[in-house]
Amino acid sequence: MFGSLIKKFVKTAFVSIIKDGTICDVCLKVYKGKTELSSDTKRFSTNTPESSKLLYDFVLRQYDKYSIVYSASIINTINQGGLPGCDKRNFHRYSVDTTNASVVCIDKTWSIFASNYDIENTKKDYADLGGLDFLFSPIVVLKRFFDDMLTSEPMLCILKQDTSATLAILTKNNLLFSGFAVLDAASENKSSADKENEKIFGDEEDLDKEGLIDLDDLAFGLKSGGDFDFGGTDLGDGSNATKEMESLSGDLRILEFVKTSLADFYKNEMYESTFIEKIAIADLYFDSPELKNLLEKKLMMNVTHKKIELSKITATLAAEEVLF
Repeated sequence: MFGSLIKKFVKTAFVSIIKDGTICDVCLKVYKGKTELSSDTKRFSTNTPESSKLLYDFVLRQYDKYSIVYSASIINTINQGGLPGCDKRNFHRYSVDTTNASVVCIDKTWSIFASNYDIENTKKDYADLGGLDFLFSPIVVLKRFFDDMLTSEPMLCILKQDTSATLAILTKNNLLFSGFAVLDAASENKSSADKENEKIFGDEEDLDKEGLIDLDDLAFGLKSGGDFDFGGTDLGDGSNATKEMESLSGDLRILEFVKTSLADFYKNEMYESTFIEKIAIADLYFDSPELKNLLEKKLMMNVTHKKIELSKITATLAAEEVLF
């Protein structure tokens, strides 16, 4: 109670940090009580020690400036998942071993989970930046971002980053399916090693109540990984051609990820599949303008392509957990 009173009169800072390969986005939101005073987003490179120092200096400076600081990020690893339903028998049905995982039930309707190993590794990854108070699920982010578009009819939603992509088939009130794909080789090798260290997709195990945690403490999610091959295309010479090739490679991986996920969703009896007509993409960089046309042409589906300010929405979620 005393802490709540303090927050009404003292400025509280929420710092969200989103690492994606050599890029790191940071959002700083400052509140007094429940009133947002300011919001600022910055993008940093971690290519060099000098550029990394700019990131560290900015984040750590907020701890000196504000008396109360909360930090947040998303869990972006392969060893995690999201499932329809909250009953532990659902995990048995999907052959998910939650012995070494933490689980959250969302709206008493669907669940998200991640291995404790991945959670601890993510925390360690942000330790030099002041640690993490909140760890959110990309699925939770997708649900929030596209909430005004969701209806009783399912929509396939994608969070596109440089190093990975998150997929969730969502309705207004439920999660029907989720997937996760690594989009670059370096992250793929790291994720494969992590998955070997602690598997949560495997033999059926009982899910004890002690394994459940409150959404106020943690939120995260996802499902299976992806490894895709695609043919090369001659785009000519020069830097522009290289960029176009990289963009095309990413787009083709997203296309194969969607096709593989849809095939699993429709054919696997574990899922209560229904026909999907719409795709919505939340794109962190919006550097693949042809992605929308590619998916519409190859999948014959209506596609919405939007830019997402991932660090800003993550900071907002953290503020809501504390202040509202």
